[in-house]
Amino acid sequence: MSRLPLVSTDSADAEQADLLAEVQRQLGRVPNLYAAMANSPATLRGYLNLRDALTKGKLSARVREQLALLVASENGCDYCTAAHTMRADRMGFTEQAIVDTRAARADDPHADAILRVARDVLRSRGRLDDAALASARARGVSDAELSEIVGHVALNVLSNYFNHVAEPELDFPPAAPTKGTAMEAKWRPASKVVLVEGYSLVDREGRAARTVDDVHIAIEGGFLHVKVSDSADVQVVSAPAVALVTYR
Repeated sequence: MSRLPLVSTDSADAEQADLLAEVQRQLGRVPNLYAAMANSPATLRGYLNLRDALTKGKLSARVREQLALLVASENGCDYCTAAHTMRADRMGFTEQAIVDTRAARADDPHADAILRVARDVLRSRGRLDDAALASARARGVSDAELSEIVGHVALNVLSNYFNHVAEPELDFPPAAPTKGTAMEAKWRPASKVVLVEGYSLVDREGRAARTVDDVHIAIEGGFLHVKVSDSADVQVVSAPAVALVTYR
C-alpha cells in the first residue's frame, strides 16, 4: 500500500484536478506516481514543467528514455525501472538493448557516450573530472547535451526518490531486479498480485485465480516468481502477464 495517499479525481481540489487532467492528457492515464505526487501540486507541477522543458531540448526521445531507464536502475527504483522498461519495449528496444542501457552501454556510439556521462554524474554526484568531460566531447557530446544530461539526471532522481519515499503500488509490469539496495533481498512480501485477463496462479486452496493475496515474490530476468505459502511450489509468470503488485 502506498505510504502517501493517491489523489483521485474524487478527492482532488481544483489545482490537483487540473494537474491530474494534464497527466491524463499526456499519458492517457494517471500512473500511481503522479497520483501520489499530486499531494503537493507544487511538486507535481515542477516535475511536469521540467519534463516538458527537457522534451524540447537536443536529446532525442530514444536517448531520453535510455537516460530515464539508466537512472532508475542505478537508483534501485523498482517503479521507474518497470515503467521505463515497458516504455522502452514499446519504443522498439530489444531485450538486450534494455539490459545494455541499464549498464550504461549502447550500440550507438553517441548514445553510449551520453549514458556513460550520466552514470558518472550519478556516481560522482556531479563531480566529473576533466578527463571524463574531454572523453565525452571527443565522442561528439555537445555542451548543450552535457547540460541536458544533468537536467535529465535531476528529473529522474526526483521521480526515483519520490517513489522511495511514497512507495506507490506498482501499476506497470515488474522489470528485472534493479541494482539499488531496495532489491538486495531476493524474496519480498506482497499483499496482492493481480494478473491480466487470461493468466492465473494457483492460490492456497489449489484454485486457479487471477488475484492472490499475502504472498512472497521475487523478480528475476523479466519473470515474476510467486510463493503463496512456504510449503507451496514456486510459480513463475512473465512480466507482461502481471497487472498489479502491491508490496507490504
